[in-house]
Amino acid sequence: MKHSKGERPIAQHTMHNLTFILSNQEIANRDPEWNENFGAEIIFWGIVRRMENGKSIKGIEYSAYQELAETLADKFALEAERNFGEHRAEIIHRIGFVIVAEPSVVLRVGSCHSGIAYEVSQWYLDKIKQSFPIWKKIVY
Repeated sequence: MKHSKGERPIAQHTMHNLTFILSNQEIANRDPEWNENFGAEIIFWGIVRRMENGKSIKGIEYSAYQELAETLADKFALEAERNFGEHRAEIIHRIGFVIVAEPSVVLRVGSCHSGIAYEVSQWYLDKIKQSFPIWKKIVY
């Protein structure tokens, strides 16, 4: 992640298999960190698109309930480990205003096999969209 001098993410929370980051800084495009135990690495970029509800937008303003998001991240990390076995995941979600064509979320998943990596990635993406206390306000 890119940060100006001395700036840090709003929140960074690491569990056994999941790192969860809320940040008001641009998400940098960085290479995966390869792991000799994992044969698959999936990276999903969620980008703010130009059109929302049939109208052109300037961007999206994101807000979050940080403490609850961290509590849920702990819960989901344990649930994912029970459901999918050994893996590594990182969720970086922007907070604040994100302009069109900028990423608002990045999800990285490492796993032993590609099928499991895709499945874990989709599972975490569903949790981000349906359960995390992160709200968006469209700015036209």
